[in-house]
Amino acid sequence: MMETQANETLKGILVGCGFMGGMHAQIYKILDGVELVGAVDGRVEEAKEKLDSLGCPTRVFATLTEALESVECDFVDVCLPTSLHEQYSVEALNAGKSLFCERPLALSVESADRILAAADANNAFAQVGQCLRFWPEYQRLMEYHSSGDGGKLLSLNLTRRCARPSYGIDNWLNDASQSGGAALDLHIHDTDFVLAMLGEPNSVSSRVTRDFSGPVHVFSLFDYDSLIVSSEGGWNYPVGWGFQMAFQAVYERSVLDFDSSNGKGLMICEGREEPRSLEVEAPDAGESQSGEGNVSDLGGYFNELKYFTDCLKKGAAPEIATLADARDSLALALKEIELGESSG
Repeated sequence: MMETQANETLKGILVGCGFMGGMHAQIYKILDGVELVGAVDGRVEEAKEKLDSLGCPTRVFATLTEALESVECDFVDVCLPTSLHEQYSVEALNAGKSLFCERPLALSVESADRILAAADANNAFAQVGQCLRFWPEYQRLMEYHSSGDGGKLLSLNLTRRCARPSYGIDNWLNDASQSGGAALDLHIHDTDFVLAMLGEPNSVSSRVTRDFSGPVHVFSLFDYDSLIVSSEGGWNYPVGWGFQMAFQAVYERSVLDFDSSNGKGLMICEGREEPRSLEVEAPDAGESQSGEGNVSDLGGYFNELKYFTDCLKKGAAPEIATLADARDSLALALKEIELGESSG
C-alpha cells in the first residue's frame, strides 16, 4: 500500500449510521486530512438527515456496492450489527480498501477467520474497534505496568457495567443472534485488554447470567500462575443506572484505581501516602479541521480512529487492535461464555 502524500486527503466510507456510526462521523469531521466521502445505510433519508444534523453531510447510499462504484475511497469503516460484520468487511477488503471494523469482529471464530483470510488475500490494512487499548486511563495503566515502577502485579480487577442498551436500531443489541449479547458486545472490551496487557492466561473459569438478550452478565477469573485477574461485565441494570467502566491494579508497592462513575479520574496510592491523581495523556487532535469538537470527551474513540488514519497516511499496517488480536479476544470471550454456561 502506498503512503498518502502530505497534501492528499484520506477518504473514507462509513457503513452504518446508528449510535457508533454517528460517533465516528463526528470524529472524521475533526481529524485533519481525513474526509468522509460517503455513507451506507438502508435507511437512506434518515441517515442523511442524521449526518446533516451532526454537521457531517455526505452522500448516503443504500448499499456498499453502490458506494464503492460511485466514490473513490481509501478505507471503509463498518459500524453495523455484529452479525453483518463479515459480509461488509469482506466486501470492503475484496475491493482493495483498508478496513476499520467495530468490535466484536464477528460472532464466531470461523467468521473472524474468513475476514482475516480476505485481508491477507488482498494485502489490506485493518483495525478493530477495541477502544480500551486507546482509552487514556487504560493506556496509562499499560505504561505503568510496563515500567515496573510498582513492582510485581498482585491482582487486577476489571469491571464494565451499564443500563440495558436501548439505542440500537430495531433493538438489535438485545438480540443475541445479532450482537452476541453483553458478553460479546460489552465484556469483550475487558477480555481484549487483559490479553493485550498480560497475554493468554493459563486457564479460565467463568459464570454467566443469561436472559432474553443472551449472555447478559459475565463473571470470569483468568489464571496467570501467581496472579489472578477478575473481570466482570453486564448490561442488565435499570435504565437510570448509567454506565461504569473501572479497574483496580494492585502492585507490591502501589495501587492504581479508576472508576468512570466517581469523577476522580485515575488514582494512585503508594506506600503510606494518601491516594493522588495520576496524570494521563489527553487525546491530541493535532491540527484538527476548523478546531471543531471536544476531543477530550471522545476518549478512546478519537484515539483509535486517529491512530488508524495516521497509519494509513504513512502506508503502515496498524499494530494495535489488529484483526488477529480481535480474533483472539473473540475466541477467549466465547470460551468464557461456554465455560460459564456449562458450569451454571
